[in-house]
Amino acid sequence: MKKNNQIGKGIGALLTPNKSSDNVAQNNILISRITPNPNQPRKVFDEKALKQLAQSIDEKGLISPITVKESNNKYIIVAGERRLRAHQLLKRKRILAYIIDADSNKDIMYMALIENIQREDLNAIEQAKAYQYLKDNLASSITEIAKTVGKSRPAVSNSLRLLNLPTEIQDSILKNEINAGQARAILQKKTTQGMILLWRRLLKEKMSVRKVEAAASNNTKWNQQINQIESKIARIIGTKVTINNNKKTKKGFVKIHFDSKTWNRVIDKLKSIKSDFE
Repeated sequence: MKKNNQIGKGIGALLTPNKSSDNVAQNNILISRITPNPNQPRKVFDEKALKQLAQSIDEKGLISPITVKESNNKYIIVAGERRLRAHQLLKRKRILAYIIDADSNKDIMYMALIENIQREDLNAIEQAKAYQYLKDNLASSITEIAKTVGKSRPAVSNSLRLLNLPTEIQDSILKNEINAGQARAILQKKTTQGMILLWRRLLKEKMSVRKVEAAASNNTKWNQQINQIESKIARIIGTKVTINNNKKTKKGFVKIHFDSKTWNRVIDKLKSIKSDFE
């Protein structure tokens, strides 16, 4: 498969129109010929915000064209679905668009994801599911995803951890009832029931992230310290870390989670870990 050399250069390079084809690089194209990206990372579109965007476009025009890829005499949206939906609300028949080359579904997915992330349009769960799709369906490693979207590897790993939450809590994040920080604190609970009970308490008491962290660790100073150490080591190594402690025997162990793809990276990081704690 031909590799898109623009991947990894950022949103500016990815969404620049094709200069070699001036007649198609930017056009007013028929909206009826545009199809949504089936792998669009963004799943939730706020109706009120769309109406406000439509009003702005109606009054001031479209400042930034959408970006599409031509496919089978149709156009697939790469970036700008909100702008397209706003045009549809206005009953417009055409929209200004950049027409770019993209060599694969993987390229399109990355472009759409980067565009949404850099515009800060994505909900934390939408972002996590986009990373998961790239990882499971498009053979992207966490390292590749992190490099391409401009995030650290631990940031991508922490985002993916949100998908370990029960469905009810993921939906709550999508509805903006709780934020990603609160959600990560809920993950400290080891059971589904424990997570759901803490989530319900959070909604009822409108708890801050710090209060959720304290509640998740049973409000004991020792457990809070253990959780903080786990989080710190996990951030440094870039993979999940579990500390098990037996209060009776005063013994325990540190468990570092890895697989065949991350083994060498974990070992290299452990060799240099001393400087990270200084």
